[in-house]
Amino acid sequence: MTDYVMTLDSASNAAYITFTDCDVDKSVEASDYANVDLDKNGKIVGIEFLTLDVPDDLVNSLILFDELKDESELLNKLIETSRAAAGH
Repeated sequence: MTDYVMTLDSASNAAYITFTDCDVDKSVEASDYANVDLDKNGKIVGIEFLTLDVPDDLVNSLILFDELKDESELLNKLIETSRAAAGH
């Protein structure tokens, strides 16, 4: 299981999930709802949810965090679910 810390920002209605304290090398737009921060080796540092007002399907995908072992698998599932929720 991957350990993570979720930070909620009620003022901006956003959230950030931190997986590691490594430096962020680049950010990738994963969907209309989320950006993924990567370290210099391409590993996920964290995921920024730009809004918490998202379709139920995307919210349900957060449950996958405790079920997934590999960060790249998590990213693929997040992108897939985000696109499905957005109708793409």
